[in-house]
Amino acid sequence: MSQTLPKAETLSLLLETLHANRTSSNDSKLALLTGDCQQLVQEATLHQQSSWAAHMTPNLAPYSLIGQQIAGIHQGNLLSPELYPFLKDAEITTLDWIKAYFHQAHAYFTHGGSYSNLEALWQARDANTQQRKRVYGSHACHYSIKKACDILGLEFHALSTDDSDRLLPEALLKACQQERPLAIVLNLGTSASGCIDSLPETVSIAADYGCWLHVDAAWGGAVVMLPEYKDTYQCLAQADTVSFDPHKSLFQPRPCSILLSQHKKQSLAETHYLETPPTKQLAGSFGGELFLPLWLNLQLLGEGWFYGKTRYRLAQARQFVMQLSELTSWPVIQSETGIVCFESTEKGLLSPLVQQGIFSEARVNKRPVYRAVFASYHVQANDLIRAIRPYL
Repeated sequence: MSQTLPKAETLSLLLETLHANRTSSNDSKLALLTGDCQQLVQEATLHQQSSWAAHMTPNLAPYSLIGQQIAGIHQGNLLSPELYPFLKDAEITTLDWIKAYFHQAHAYFTHGGSYSNLEALWQARDANTQQRKRVYGSHACHYSIKKACDILGLEFHALSTDDSDRLLPEALLKACQQERPLAIVLNLGTSASGCIDSLPETVSIAADYGCWLHVDAAWGGAVVMLPEYKDTYQCLAQADTVSFDPHKSLFQPRPCSILLSQHKKQSLAETHYLETPPTKQLAGSFGGELFLPLWLNLQLLGEGWFYGKTRYRLAQARQFVMQLSELTSWPVIQSETGIVCFESTEKGLLSPLVQQGIFSEARVNKRPVYRAVFASYHVQANDLIRAIRPYL
C-alpha cells in the first residue's frame, strides 16, 4: 500500500463543503483559501517524486496520516498519563520496540533531533560532579550540538575528520589526553555525507576517559534496526544517550524524535495540578502527535515492513553509486546510511538539478559536493541517473 497526498482537485471538493455555511462576507476568503491550499498540496508533491533526493524528507508510511488524525482527535496530554491509559500504552509499546535495537534502558519522544541533542547534553552536564565543560565532537556534528553547548554554558571543540567526515580516533585521543572532556559526541550518520564515525575505537576512548558518550543517530538510526547489523552496533550499549529521528529515515511525519538513555530522567518539583510531577525535559505538554503515526504503522504493517523499505532505499543508493561510477570518473563518497555525495568536474554543472530538488549541495571536509539523499522508498537510482545524463 502506498500513500500520497490528496490531489488539488480532491482538496477543492473537500473545501467546498465549507460553502454550506458560507455568507457573503466570507465567500471571497473561501475562494482564496481553496487556491492557497491547492498550491500547498502541489508544492508538497515535490518530495514524493522518484527523482527527488535533495533532503531528508521521506514519503510517509501508509497509515501515517490516519495516525495524525487520531492524535488530533485524541488531544490527550501525557503529563497526566493516568487519564489516558490507552494512549500511554501505545507510547510504551513503541518505545519498547525502539529501545531493544539501541541497547538503552530508557527512552522518550521529543519534538526533534535538536531537542534530543540538547536534552542529552543537559543530562551530561547535570551528571557531572567535576565542573567540566568541554565537549568533543567532529566538525561534521549537527549544528544543534554547538547550539546546545551555547545554551548550557558548555564549550564545544570541533575535531578533525577524514575525507568522508568521519571523526579521526587519533584526533579524539589526542584531545582527551590534553584535557578530559565532560562529553564526547559521535555521529551515526552525519548530515552532509551520512557517514558513521569509527564507533568501536571512539567508544573505547570515551570509556577510557570516563566521560559522557552521546551518539547522534538522528539520520543513521534506521540502519541500526536492521537484523543483519545486530552485532555491528552492540557498542551502543556503552553510550549514555542516543538520539534518533524516525521522521528522517523511518518514513514518519514530523515531529517524531526519540532520546534514548541509560539513565532515568529526574523529576522536577511537583506541580499541583498533575498526578505525577514532570521530568527534566524541554517539552511541556505532549500527546499522541509524537508517536501515534509510528505506532499505527507498526501495529498494521509490522516491523518487517520497515526492514524491507530501509533495505530498498539503501540498495537504491548502492545502485546509484554503481551507475554513476560507470558513467563518470567523478569522486564519490558512499555512506552506510543512504546518502551519496559526489563531485563533478565542472563547478555549478548540476545547479539546475539542485534548483529542482533532485540533488542538494553540501560540504564534506570543507569540499563542495553534490548530495543525493535516499530517504524515501520512492526514490529511484535510474531516474537520478537519467536526470544527470544531459549534463555530461
